[in-house]
Amino acid sequence: MHATRSNWTRFGAVGATVGLLLAACGGGGGSGGAGSGAGASQLPPCPLSALPSSGAPVEITMWESMSQANGDALNYLTSQFNSSQSQVHVTLVNQTSYDDTFAKFTAGLANGQLPDIAQMEDVDLQQVIDSRAALPVQSCINAASYSLSDFVPRTTAYWTVKGVQWALPFSVSNPVFIYNQQAFSKAGLDPNKPPATLADLQSDAASLKKAGFAMGLKLDPWHLEQWSALAGVLYANNDNGRSSRASKVLFDNPTGTQIFTVLSQMVHDGEAVTNPTSGPSQFDNLLGIGQGKYAMSIDTSAVLGTVYQVLPQYKNVTLGVAPMPGRSDDGGVLVGGSALYILSRTSAKQAAAWKFMTYLDQPDNQAYWAAHTGYVPVRESASSQPVLQQAWAAEPGLKVAYDQLLAGGSGPAAAGPVLGAYNDVRSAVLSAEQSMYLNNVDPAAALRNAANAADQALTTYNQRIGG
Repeated sequence: MHATRSNWTRFGAVGATVGLLLAACGGGGGSGGAGSGAGASQLPPCPLSALPSSGAPVEITMWESMSQANGDALNYLTSQFNSSQSQVHVTLVNQTSYDDTFAKFTAGLANGQLPDIAQMEDVDLQQVIDSRAALPVQSCINAASYSLSDFVPRTTAYWTVKGVQWALPFSVSNPVFIYNQQAFSKAGLDPNKPPATLADLQSDAASLKKAGFAMGLKLDPWHLEQWSALAGVLYANNDNGRSSRASKVLFDNPTGTQIFTVLSQMVHDGEAVTNPTSGPSQFDNLLGIGQGKYAMSIDTSAVLGTVYQVLPQYKNVTLGVAPMPGRSDDGGVLVGGSALYILSRTSAKQAAAWKFMTYLDQPDNQAYWAAHTGYVPVRESASSQPVLQQAWAAEPGLKVAYDQLLAGGSGPAAAGPVLGAYNDVRSAVLSAEQSMYLNNVDPAAALRNAANAADQALTTYNQRIGG
């Protein structure tokens, strides 16, 4: 199951530690914008020729954070790779969650204990750039004349800053609306017509409450990011931190106020019940659907592989999966999930890492990966592979996240924010959400408080690394 970065308070402290380490390493210095560490015209070389001349096999390690159905699929693909050739042997090291991977990456900046490949969450992009620990995959793309034309454009765009592709997308996800069609019918709603807007969501929640159902709502700062992107509204300045380093958030605006107001009203009216994103209650929003308490929720598409495994034990559920409600013509859900970074400092291992990463992104492997998980195939041609066509025919909900990416806008709002202090910004938003739900703080005031704390976090981070 996709392990979303969840413990925002703990990672505020980790973020501060990273900043100190980056400063000590000289990361991102000068006036560095979002692409500090390397520009498109001054990339380090990618030594692809080192692999054939190195002797075989070259042993490499990859840190990953997959579990359950997703872990099984990654283990299978890795085993297939290892047995298909003799140049490279890959050992997977599971870090349990993206939290743990990021924490170990932070420690590795100081002690040198880093893997050859790291599967890192989307929000880590700016801090990985600033660390100068990664070989930009753009270097290998150039050296291999590797074409990205078959990749879903929005998947590569997320990890591209100032013309440099920093990581190769692999386990890409986005939020989907998950609901029980039987509960919708009992509430007098059309089970084949899920909410399309925030207003629809609130209206349906009121009808479902009368029928004895609530919405399972994670306490997640991700919601503000996603609904802002769906509306085509920037989350941070400087084109969401993509034209130059983000120094200020922009979410304290009418769209943000509307998002917070709707969520606050639903919680206080008993139409939505919250649960945390970590700990023993982190999946209550989904389990509650099976238990008949909840009729709907929003979660990452990466949970769908496991949800479809578990679903048969719940006879009172007919699962519906739909796009996240609220998209405008120029908006779109943000690319979530993770990508693969090359962290090795050894030439042969860098070349070996590139070989394995591109294997995982081959169309047939991306088709297998998407069919057995809930992640989105990053290659367009993967969508026509029989294994994925069969999976989508059997469970149409698995295709929703892919279609959302194809339908999304191409501007910086839909591309998503690139923030150095991403986790501290999220911590500020989470605190604001909790103040609304638990302490009845006015949504507009809560949003303003979050923006002020987020701006301070960005300023502190940028000053620490000299950006």
